[in-house]
Amino acid sequence: MAIYKDRELLNEDGSIPIKLLNKCIDNHKAMLDRYNHLNSYYDGEHKILSRTFSNHNIPNNKIVANHAEYITDMAVGYVFGSPISYAGEGSEELNEIFTEIDEDSHNNELAIDISIMGVGYELLFMNDNEVPYPELAVSSPLNTFIVCDTTVKHKPLFAITYFEKRNIDDIVTGYDVNVYTDKEIIKYFYNDLSNSNPNEIAREQHYFGAVPIIEYKNNKKLKGDFEGVISLIDAYNKLQSDRVNDKEQLVDAFLVIVGQSLGDTKDEVSETVKYLMENKIIELDDNGDAKWLVKQLNETETEVLKKALKDDIHEFSKVPCLTDENFVGNASGVAMKYKLLGLEGLGKTKERYFKQGLRQRLKLMSNISNIKAKNINSNDIDISMKRTLPVDEELLAKIAAETEGFISWETRVKRFDGEIDVEEERKRLDEENKKKLEEQQKAFGSYDFKTSEQNTDEDDNRSSKVE
Repeated sequence: MAIYKDRELLNEDGSIPIKLLNKCIDNHKAMLDRYNHLNSYYDGEHKILSRTFSNHNIPNNKIVANHAEYITDMAVGYVFGSPISYAGEGSEELNEIFTEIDEDSHNNELAIDISIMGVGYELLFMNDNEVPYPELAVSSPLNTFIVCDTTVKHKPLFAITYFEKRNIDDIVTGYDVNVYTDKEIIKYFYNDLSNSNPNEIAREQHYFGAVPIIEYKNNKKLKGDFEGVISLIDAYNKLQSDRVNDKEQLVDAFLVIVGQSLGDTKDEVSETVKYLMENKIIELDDNGDAKWLVKQLNETETEVLKKALKDDIHEFSKVPCLTDENFVGNASGVAMKYKLLGLEGLGKTKERYFKQGLRQRLKLMSNISNIKAKNINSNDIDISMKRTLPVDEELLAKIAAETEGFISWETRVKRFDGEIDVEEERKRLDEENKKKLEEQQKAFGSYDFKTSEQNTDEDDNRSSKVE
């Protein structure tokens, strides 16, 4: 997340003091425990894996049901499964660049960071092609942050990325620190991140017109999609692990022998036990008895608790479990929308904040295009994000046909698919109708179709001959 500092902390010429850089890096390092914790849960490294028992002879299964990964992948797939589309004046050149750099894959990678850690960072840079154009890269929140001023608008002052530098033996020898301002990129080498006098390696200008690192938020509080249900995920993992432990202990149950001696010495008892295990038979006196000492398992209650935990995980994360009974059957479109109401609310929030970052991306890219005299205004470009959901196109087509005469053609097309360009579709329809007419005329080519004026002239000629 962004770090806020007073603009007056900058030097008089606007440069950044090394002391301020170091302090900001310290502030960011304090956030890393949370980021690493969330990232590890997505990777399946849950709390249950570190569980130990004082008695090493009892089973200690460690089962991970990775709801964290499921929640993130479902939320990202729902909002970003379909490519983002751009339309409006000046969008053609941007679409060409986005196609060239595979912007769709970039957006999905960025959205995963946002979903896991609540924030994501994007770096814009110019490639080294013969005709350079801007490219996009995802920069991890684990080593990237942005510093904003303390005004109500929180304008970016600068951004920092830092990386460990290792030798061939994989030993850390220092850190590469890159500082991005609105005009230039400053590269430092730190022996350690508290160094008050790092080596300045290089300075180079960029022409984006603003800090070329953009912060994307997941929501107002910058919370990850599964962050609020981690305790429920831990409880679910523990329950499932203990169920398997109980099953193993059931197999390893004790055989209790009552009123019967297995031997007078330890060696005799051991020989008797060995005989029983090999032959699976036991001989008892009249008053003797043998039975298994087992733990009674109540699977019904355990299953109820499991379902309650699972339901709470999906309810509070707002990401439904699509395999449960609520999504079985041929439910109507309206009923399905109610079931996905929470996910849609989550999607709207993610979309709103993601578009804020996209607007900044378009602004930076248009600044580069304007240097090339392209004169692109990012405010003229419309951003459209479409949800990834099954669509009942047959029902939509039926509604569009049945509303003919009650609703305009343009409205019916928009209701069928809101992303259809109505004017372009109208042109295509006119072209198809014209082509059909031409084909019909060819089909009746043996007949001499004449216009009404030609027929009138021929009638006049016949009349004059008769006279």
